[in-house]
Amino acid sequence: MKGSKLSTKLVLFYIVYAAMVVMSGGVFDGQFAFGTFVGALYAGNPLVVSLLYLASSIVFGLPNLLQCAVRVAVMICCWLVHFFTKRKIGKLNLLLYVILANVFYVAYGFVDYANLFDKILYTTCGVAFSFVSLYVFRAVFVRGLAYPPQMGERICIALFSIVCTFCLSTLTVATLEVVYFVLPFVLLSANSCFDGKTTLVASVICGLGNLLATGKLDGLAFCAICALVIVAFGNISRYLSAVGVIVVDVAMSYFLGLHGNFYALFFAPTLTSVFIFVVIPTSVYKKLNDSFCGSVTRYSAKSLSAKLSQDLTRRLFRLSDIFMAIKNAFYTLCVGKISHQQVMCSIVNQCSQSVCQSCQHRAYCWRQNLTTTEKSLLQLAQVALSAGKCSILDIPQALSAKCERVSMIISQVNDIAQTHKQFVDKAEERHNTKLLVADQMAGVSNLLLQLATDYKSNITFDIGREKEIKETLIFHNVLCADVAMVTQGGQLLVVATVAQNDLDEPTIAQCVGLVVKQTMSVQKVESTENSRWVNVYLTVKPRFELSFGVATTAKAGSQVSADTHGQIKTDNGKSIVTLCDGMGSGPKAEQMSSTVIHLVESFYRAGFDSDTILSAINGLLTQSGNEIFCAIDMVVVDLFNGFADFVKLGASVGFVKSGTTVEMIRSSSLPLGVLEEMKPSITKKALSLGDILLLVSDGIADCYKDATVLAEILHNVTYTAPQSIAQTILEKTLKQCNNTPPDDMTVVVAKII
Repeated sequence: MKGSKLSTKLVLFYIVYAAMVVMSGGVFDGQFAFGTFVGALYAGNPLVVSLLYLASSIVFGLPNLLQCAVRVAVMICCWLVHFFTKRKIGKLNLLLYVILANVFYVAYGFVDYANLFDKILYTTCGVAFSFVSLYVFRAVFVRGLAYPPQMGERICIALFSIVCTFCLSTLTVATLEVVYFVLPFVLLSANSCFDGKTTLVASVICGLGNLLATGKLDGLAFCAICALVIVAFGNISRYLSAVGVIVVDVAMSYFLGLHGNFYALFFAPTLTSVFIFVVIPTSVYKKLNDSFCGSVTRYSAKSLSAKLSQDLTRRLFRLSDIFMAIKNAFYTLCVGKISHQQVMCSIVNQCSQSVCQSCQHRAYCWRQNLTTTEKSLLQLAQVALSAGKCSILDIPQALSAKCERVSMIISQVNDIAQTHKQFVDKAEERHNTKLLVADQMAGVSNLLLQLATDYKSNITFDIGREKEIKETLIFHNVLCADVAMVTQGGQLLVVATVAQNDLDEPTIAQCVGLVVKQTMSVQKVESTENSRWVNVYLTVKPRFELSFGVATTAKAGSQVSADTHGQIKTDNGKSIVTLCDGMGSGPKAEQMSSTVIHLVESFYRAGFDSDTILSAINGLLTQSGNEIFCAIDMVVVDLFNGFADFVKLGASVGFVKSGTTVEMIRSSSLPLGVLEEMKPSITKKALSLGDILLLVSDGIADCYKDATVLAEILHNVTYTAPQSIAQTILEKTLKQCNNTPPDDMTVVVAKII
């Protein structure tokens, strides 16, 4: 707050500071006033703070002014030294400076050792109160009560309030006790701005200060009874609680002699305090409750969030419809391919027009012997289309016996067939491309539809548990400014805004987990506009995790392996293990295998389903024209429930070891890129803790006559670490092949932990 412009909070700070130094200037030789001054140096302008402190000391005589001037001079000099050297004043430095500032006070006017003892005792109280004031002003006026104070700061606020009440209890104005001008207002305001628990605590604190000052239980009893009345009637009406305070004051004065004698004038302090509370509008207390005490429930922000979610849902549904319409359009464009019979008839017609048009025997062939001529040319066209070209040996006898232009017919038929073949290839390529794009549009449409369905579900907030999380974090010394707990579509997300200096991810996750009764994990930590605060995102931690081990070697004589593997974890709590075996070996096969793995992982991260992913990749491979095939072995594990999908396309047998049992997962489908239409082999299985998954490339499987041998090796492995298991299986397989790998070999092991 130093150097800041004049604001409501700054003005309030100076008012509280000035009132405190004035009413405490005559208590303990002004040591409480000095402690307040030291704490205020950190929260306000040092010059203004010093002038207010010196001005208040004038009321208590010249000796007090002299002592205050020396204290101010020492503290300001020390502050200037640190200001110009740009060094922070540490706690030990502050303790030393506060003691030095009181040396003159202890030595000045020495009378006897009893007086010296009193001064040392007062100085000790002043030094301790300096730190109390420092923490109070920092928590209330520098950081603000919008951020709940830590436990140590709460204790300091309580001690500061006790001292304030103590000082007020020593003041009287025309036989009226000044403290009763304040106590009712404080208790009533505490209930309006905070809650009943805070009101009861405030009553004990204020009553204790009065007890220490007067040595009587009257003030403590008054505060306690008023607090009970305020809490009891405050929820009904704040005016009813105000009337209850007046009734308590009158009753205690009449029956217990609260103010000494029972005179109407003695009720003036309580009536004045209650009157001030009543005339302040209710809206002021609500505003303080929202902005000053950190209990704002962010109704508008939550309503806006819900509205934005609805708008986003509508847009996603519309986008899904658009992509589905594009898919239908591409499918429509694919309809209408030219049939084989139509092409043959076209060849016959073109030959009739180009070759036979000028022939002298045209009338005989195309009128008298039309059926035989047409049949012969159709037969010749069929040979040219199926074999790529025709020759003199393919000419039917009926045509060769009477036709003088056989060579011209053969040349024409071959030219037309070749042209048609090129046309058909390009048309087929365009046709397949349209189908591939259409499939992708359908996949995007389904993905958007799923997103829209997820966002359509109502967003729910839990204000009660948000408050509980905040209190739990603060209790564990993690300063928390705000907590948002959101549940949508069954997914729980907690966002906690905590101080950068208090960032402790394990502690935060543990505290949030205690409140929500689930194991939580930190998803990410995000900086805010204020560098002092960070947002910590927490989600429910999955029940399981996967640990991995990989062992691989290239084919003998090859520098790189065409086998590639990958492992990713999606945002919805699924772990995907992939092994891709590119057919062949060498850099080209390795490049294609890596490309397929990258495509699979990218599609899964985007949220596409397995059918769409594999169909798209298969389409790319079949249309590449390079006869590139890839065997895919993939396991998709849901880490929340342990369910797994084993997806295989031309892959070798896989294994699942559960306890002492080894189960084989076989595939009956062809690799990617072989056929335009493919159907993966999918096996579903429920996994449990400690289960081991084994995926191998065909280089491993082909070294054994039977897969049961490999299953027996896995059964007999005593290692528990996945990497050790993978390395052991690879070493045993290499021995089986005399340490000369006939093909690329890869072993991937995953364990449920």
